[in-house]
Formats: sequence, structure tokens, C-alpha cells
Amino acid sequence: MDNLNKRAVTEVIEVLNHTEKDIVDKIPKKFIKFLFENGDTEYKPDINFYDSNWESMISEDAQAILALIYRDYIVSESERNELLKEEQETIKEQEEKLREKYNPDNLFKKKTQEKSETVDNMQLVEIKELPWYKKILEKIFKVFGRK
Repeated sequence: MDNLNKRAVTEVIEVLNHTEKDIVDKIPKKFIKFLFENGDTEYKPDINFYDSNWESMISEDAQAILALIYRDYIVSESERNELLKEEQETIKEQEEKLREKYNPDNLFKKKTQEKSETVDNMQLVEIKELPWYKKILEKIFKVFGRK
């Protein structure tokens, strides 16, 4: 695991250390052992549990791990099923949004329509380029502060 994930695991351990014992007892010992084996031993999380908004002090990865622990080990079976249904619905909605945005059928149609519109608006523009010796003279004058 990289440092970011190890730090998140350490933050989760810190949160579990400040959680009631009966809730922690619902988590399998094997999983807790996994957390302690994969945590960052040098990192000391700075979480103020007296602050009402302490959840914002932990990383998104730690929040995801805590959500997984809550869903899989702490809630009742009926709540777990409801959470899984909600999760599947949100995944389905995200996939539909991506499908609409990156639909392969419409992807090429939009490009051809946009190209035809931009071709109509194009005009020829004459670009006057200075000879090389005038460019050098201008740079020399800029160095000496003359125009």
C-alpha cells in the first residue's frame, strides 16, 4: 500500500480507538488485524474528536474505509440491503450519465456537425512576418530599451 492509503488506515484505527467497544466488537478481529498490519506506524493523525465536524478532518480514503466497515459489519441485515440498493442505483445513474456524455453513436455525429459550422465561419487572414534580420534588430533594441 502506498503512503496515502497507509495514512488513511491509520486514521481509521484512530477513529476506531475512539469508538464505543460494543461497536468495535462487531468488526471481525481478522479485519482489525489487517488494519493494524497495513497502517502507517510513523503517522500520527491529528483528529479533534471534540469538534462537532471531526469527519472533515479525515481523508476521503479513510471515510470510504469507515463507510465500508459501517455497511459490512455494523448495520443490521435489512439496512445493509437498503444501502447496497442505494449504492447500485447511484452507480447505475453515474453510468447512464457517462453513457449520455460519451455515447459512441452520437460522438461522431456531433463532431461532423461542429466541423460544418466552423467551416462556414472561417475567413482568410493575412499574416505578415518580419524578415529575420529585423527580428534580431528588434531584440537588440529591446535589450537596450529603444523602440
